[in-house]
Amino acid sequence: MERGIFFAKEEIPEFNNLYHRESLARGGDGGTMSENSKTVANVKGQLSKFSGIISKGFKRPKQKLIKEMLYGIQAAKDVKLSNIARTLKEEQALIKTEDRLSRNLDDEDFTEAINEEICRLGASKVTDEMVIAIDPGDIRKKYARKMEFLGKVYDGSEHEVGNGYHLCKIVAADIESNRVIPLYCEAYAYDAVKSENTELLNAIGIEYGVLGSNLENTLYRFAR
Repeated sequence: MERGIFFAKEEIPEFNNLYHRESLARGGDGGTMSENSKTVANVKGQLSKFSGIISKGFKRPKQKLIKEMLYGIQAAKDVKLSNIARTLKEEQALIKTEDRLSRNLDDEDFTEAINEEICRLGASKVTDEMVIAIDPGDIRKKYARKMEFLGKVYDGSEHEVGNGYHLCKIVAADIESNRVIPLYCEAYAYDAVKSENTELLNAIGIEYGVLGSNLENTLYRFAR
């Protein structure tokens, strides 16, 4: 892993119960099956619309990949390609689906393009009164040993140093209403980038390109 787009579950809450709904639709009792099938169809429709927006700068094969990955992660409740591939139910050997996903994920970095579209989605909701909060956090990979560019991070919850990746996350927050709008999120490895400051400045540059004057008039808060 060098750089990568990262979504927290709370950022797309309407998809959080997709796997449970699909299970009911496939095997629930007769009274609820039709209703849950409609629910799953509606969620898939929302997911298709969302993935279409954030992937519109890519060619069609990549748009399909992004849609499949978003759906697979939510349906499997997992980020492992084998489990994502299993949710797609393609009429071919599972390993072939997994290889296709792996190959397409490996040949292009989606980070900046998707983050720009995420920022565009949130830009209309950002007001001059909101705080733009930049949080250089981390993702702990407690049991990982051989992941690419795996580095050391400080786990604030466990108060110890462990394996993981660094995060650069930006949100717009309305302090009075506790409303939070996600604008940017990237996972990266120190060994694959120039510095943490470089990543922060790159993120700010993307946000400025979309938010413009809204960003100039807003307080930056660096949360550690």
